[in-house]
Amino acid sequence: MVKYSCERCGKEFSQKSHYDSHNRRKTPCENKTDKIKSLVDKAVEEKLKELNTKLIIKNEEEVNTDVMEPQENQRKEVKYIDLFCGMGSFHYSFQKLGFKCIMASDIYGPAKETYKKNYNIDVLGDICDIEPSSIEPYDILCAGFPCQPFSQAGHHKGFKDSRGTMFSQVMRFVRTNIPKIVILENVQALLNHDKGKSFAKIKEELEEEGYIVVYKVLKCSDYGIPQMRKRLFIVGFKNIEVNDLDNFFELGEYVKNTTLSEYLGQNFKKDVAYTLRCGGKHSRIDDRHNWDGYWVDDKEYRLTIDDGLKLQGFYNYDFVGNLNEQWKMLGNTIPTIFTEIIGKQIIKHASL
Repeated sequence: MVKYSCERCGKEFSQKSHYDSHNRRKTPCENKTDKIKSLVDKAVEEKLKELNTKLIIKNEEEVNTDVMEPQENQRKEVKYIDLFCGMGSFHYSFQKLGFKCIMASDIYGPAKETYKKNYNIDVLGDICDIEPSSIEPYDILCAGFPCQPFSQAGHHKGFKDSRGTMFSQVMRFVRTNIPKIVILENVQALLNHDKGKSFAKIKEELEEEGYIVVYKVLKCSDYGIPQMRKRLFIVGFKNIEVNDLDNFFELGEYVKNTTLSEYLGQNFKKDVAYTLRCGGKHSRIDDRHNWDGYWVDDKEYRLTIDDGLKLQGFYNYDFVGNLNEQWKMLGNTIPTIFTEIIGKQIIKHASL
């Protein structure tokens, strides 16, 4: 079949009448050579523009080098100490946020070894033997001080218990080092212990040192870990700019609901786990002291150490010690979801 091709634009026609009609139209067809040239010119222009932009940015970076470097060097590193550190919930969460632990302390041997194994820090011993003035300056003091004196499971002796006096040791560090932020953790029962006098004493002592105090009871199952565990957090601020402090414990953005079956990947009859505890393990499944026994697919199931780690929010974590020691550490620790939320709120509200 004979084809007729337009010499200007290259378009082909099978019939000569169509070819003639194309050549007679009022608006000339586009020159193929000109079209190609136009496309090439446009591409070259865009490429030159891109190269010029990169060159300008590079020159500006070189010009501002002397200005930018000091700003980077002046960026402050947030430092904290971890008192009564246990297996290191504060450290587990704070290292994700870029905070640096400069000192950790605990009296329990297996906890000290476990902390060292996971965070490569030598843990100091009895807090009573540590001289606060020997510690380099830091920004945050963290202390999950002993909860047994105030716990429902304990004897409710409060500050009459020798462990209850550990708060006075915390205040020894506060008065000497004057950290910008103090984070205290304890059981919910502390709020009402001795008709509220124990909590009032703690709050009063912090305020006497010039700290602005906020506090709240947090519940694990509200924030993505299906465990009934509740903990009281007391946070004090001093010599630091804090924005929107009244909303520090407005935590709606962290709310997340999940079931025990979803979280541990088995068919649990119960939706939310009991609070992990130090005592009462292996109690009958229908006993009021039971906390590790559950019905799974109509069979009795006992929590494993891996289950316990997950229910306290620890992953890729290595224990040192026998099973009883590991369970004791798990029963005493703070769920990492709490310490992570507190850390994020500090970044959000405080100018560190």
